[in-house]
Amino acid sequence: MKKLVFCDIDGTILDGSRGMNEFSEKTKYAFEQLKKEDYVVVASGRCRGLLDQKIIDLQPSGYVLCNGAYAEIEGSPILELYFSREAVSKIREITLKYNGFYIMETLDHMYVDSLTSSSFSAFLNGWGKVLEGFREERDKDTDYMIAMIGFFDKEMLHKAAKELSPYVDIFDHKQFSSCDVNVKGVNKSTGVKKIIEYLGIPLEDTYCFGDGINDLEMLECVGHPVIMANCVDDLKGRGFEQTDDVLEDGFYNYLLANKLIKAM
Repeated sequence: MKKLVFCDIDGTILDGSRGMNEFSEKTKYAFEQLKKEDYVVVASGRCRGLLDQKIIDLQPSGYVLCNGAYAEIEGSPILELYFSREAVSKIREITLKYNGFYIMETLDHMYVDSLTSSSFSAFLNGWGKVLEGFREERDKDTDYMIAMIGFFDKEMLHKAAKELSPYVDIFDHKQFSSCDVNVKGVNKSTGVKKIIEYLGIPLEDTYCFGDGINDLEMLECVGHPVIMANCVDDLKGRGFEQTDDVLEDGFYNYLLANKLIKAM
């Protein structure tokens, strides 16, 4: 029976915050080997428009994107979920009320309220991002799959998040005054479950690797949940399997130790 492996990106097979901006040769090899007999799916909070070319070059068997609102396998979309009109209106209204910025994301594009706002500029500087790929929002009737909101401080973030909670789900970015905003009731497990069901893979043959709190639900819905040694404290003590730090090739090491791949 084929195995099905889900893999987060940031903190799991890359770690830009600690200088690991390129995939290791062992990670590339692991993807190549898994694809020969099994499935390997990238599961990310990013939309497709935010996938770097190096991620696309891994040529995974499928994607779970937008924190679970979108899923595809072998090039075929099997899940697409969107915010309600009310939710989008509330994201705009409440974020601007607290002098923040929003990024609304379709599958392929990112839209902001203003490319020149001081809060958005501060975000770009803090995250080390550039303007490339971001557009000012023009069409208020666009359908969006995920959003991000950001503020000058955590106090404003927490006030906005509290007001938004009836309409959307919030995933706080621990180190920044920003957060992911999800379709209500949707998380990475939504897309993961859809792919498992679509492929008909038994639970005992499903694996998931993650390091962040937005990985929790997808870790809980597979047969073999694996956390990185560098994961957030909120994932520890839950009975998940653990592998080495991303900087020590934890993804490759687990697959090799559990005979999902052969050594390089």
